Amino acid sequence: MNVYLTNQLIRWSDEGRTERVLWVHPGGAGLYAIDIDSASALPIFRDSSLIEQAVAAGAVGVTDDDPWFRVIDETLLSPKQKESRERAWRIIRPIILEQPAVFLADKRGPMVRRAMTEHSVTNQTVYRLLRRYWQRGLAPSTLIPDFHKCGAPGREKPITERKRGRPRLHSEATGINVDPSIRKLFRDVVTRYYAENNKVDLLGAYRALITWHYSTWELDERTGRQLAVPVDNRPTQMQFGYWLEKDNDVFAIKRRRHTSRVYDKDMRALMSSSSSEVFGPGARYQIDATIADIYLVSRYDRNKIVGRPVLYVVIDVFSRLIVGIYVGFEGPSWVGAMMALANTAADKVRYCRQFNVEIDHADWPCQALPSILLGDKGELAGEKVETLIQTLHVTVENAASYRADWKGIVEQRFRLLQAEFKPYLPGYIDTDFQIRGGTDYRLDGTLDIDQFTRAIILCVLHHNNAHYYRKFQREADMVADGVKAVPVEMWEWGIARRSGRLHTFPEDLVKLSLLPSAEAAVTASGIRFYGCYYSCRKALEEHWFERARQGRSWKIRVSYEPRCMDEIYIQDDTQHGKFLPCALTDLSAEFRGKTLWEIDQVRQMSRRHSAEHQSTELFSKINLAQNLEAIVAEAETMKAGSPPPPVSKAERTGNIRGNRAEEKAANRNREAFRFTKEHPADGGKVLPFPGGVDDDYSLPEVTNSLRDHSKEPPDDR
Repeated sequence: MNVYLTNQLIRWSDEGRTERVLWVHPGGAGLYAIDIDSASALPIFRDSSLIEQAVAAGAVGVTDDDPWFRVIDETLLSPKQKESRERAWRIIRPIILEQPAVFLADKRGPMVRRAMTEHSVTNQTVYRLLRRYWQRGLAPSTLIPDFHKCGAPGREKPITERKRGRPRLHSEATGINVDPSIRKLFRDVVTRYYAENNKVDLLGAYRALITWHYSTWELDERTGRQLAVPVDNRPTQMQFGYWLEKDNDVFAIKRRRHTSRVYDKDMRALMSSSSSEVFGPGARYQIDATIADIYLVSRYDRNKIVGRPVLYVVIDVFSRLIVGIYVGFEGPSWVGAMMALANTAADKVRYCRQFNVEIDHADWPCQALPSILLGDKGELAGEKVETLIQTLHVTVENAASYRADWKGIVEQRFRLLQAEFKPYLPGYIDTDFQIRGGTDYRLDGTLDIDQFTRAIILCVLHHNNAHYYRKFQREADMVADGVKAVPVEMWEWGIARRSGRLHTFPEDLVKLSLLPSAEAAVTASGIRFYGCYYSCRKALEEHWFERARQGRSWKIRVSYEPRCMDEIYIQDDTQHGKFLPCALTDLSAEFRGKTLWEIDQVRQMSRRHSAEHQSTELFSKINLAQNLEAIVAEAETMKAGSPPPPVSKAERTGNIRGNRAEEKAANRNREAFRFTKEHPADGGKVLPFPGGVDDDYSLPEVTNSLRDHSKEPPDDR
């Protein structure tokens, strides 16, 4: 029987439609799905028996080609987009939580009417948001309006004589357009006044702007004081507030106004919740890292000790199944956590084959992301996890400092895994390490990183398929079904009886979504990123580099793998969820195969060499200038000591060719190659042949002689 997961795409070839799985019946009776392309689609129930018949007939199959998948970069979303998403999420969240009742028309109607009354929206609005959420991927990011399809994104309206915006209704003044010079005044007020004083509100900052830059000063005859009188053509408070948010980082300003301590305590975003119960597989994963108690050697030189590796483990709380691992040297950081999370969505058969371990899918049956992920503050904090939350729909929870017991399941797994290989692997660190007279286990290191990874995989397979949890409290229905407290059996039972918590995405898209991102510049030489230049098919076809050379460069958002900078990735605007690889050009050939850290080291070394050589180059240029000046002075002295020219200026300039011929003839004797030290005292006499023709015996051009000589046959030369 085929097992279908929530958010999976099913292609019905006979009907010509693709459906997204919204909910799977716990007993395996069927599933609810929705057509992802129809503008009027609603959830329909697909009976398991009918699906199996269609599968047998080849009329239905699972596809990974999701046209609605989008990687949302939170840093690029406008406040309006975020606000619209949050409002839409508040409207439909109570409805979609009522599963499977929400999929039934008679029960969905009252829910929709209740949302209409509570949020003052129409029936069409609620259904439009529900349909968007169901069709596009069951994630909050699907509710972001399609602003990218409207207007001219990224281009500001041109400034003309005509006033932009709606006309004023209650004022005779027409107002002014905000140009770059006025925006500079806005930023000056915000930086020097508004951001530095939390007692000043936005209106107070606007008043300061008008007082400083848009007022005339008049004398009050009654008091004898100067009074500020605002001019008629001045920016409005709405314009000031609009450009304040557009030209400034409002969150950085709030942090400065309220201090970092108050901002982080009272104003930071609350992105996670710990109230969800563990109902089935994928409800909650726990992730943690440790430094393995073993010393390894280099794969390339067995005499080199490379230290202790980092071991990441991701475990499913419901079944205790280890769903993902990472073994490497990327010390506890986002890169290591990224590798472990990517492994949870990877094909385990292909992964194990890389390390010469052959398994079946049933030996390690997990290839999906959870609903909730519990980890440490270090790796799972900051902007890097926003993609995980918004695009892959994973709720992130962080354990408090010094509270390892909050992740007791995965913490205990480290001890048990290392206990498995302790008696067998050389280089394992025992309790007497670094004790006086104890063994130096560093010298016992024998395994390299690939061999140790293979050992960890075997330990994981043993744990998942054979380890019995004697103190595990099984639920009543698990006991009734005779399920053993072995991780793989509890996982399979939960998938069959309590599925619906796992989220499946294409493996490559998960990896790309977890990569860090940053801005790169499109220049005439290529896409410049960290001093390296890249190119891709899209850039060449659309003439990016020609446009950059003939105009000016612009910024694009790229994802990158810091451990190998041979490629960076840009998201294809024409195909949501598709990434285009950009390869290093020949201009950056020296950086091929290098990490971001190595590239940075090379660039720093180049800057250091340039700085060190600067004084040498300066002194050399000074000496060069002095030598050139001495040569010129010598020539001027010789010219001044020579007699005045006996001919006119016209005669001097009219015989340059003849003078050149004489000078060339004089230089030939000095420039000719000679290989003997003695020369005749005189040049000899020229005797005419009897009956010959008089000749001035001047030498021909050397180039002519060489050319004539080359035309002779080889035997005559």
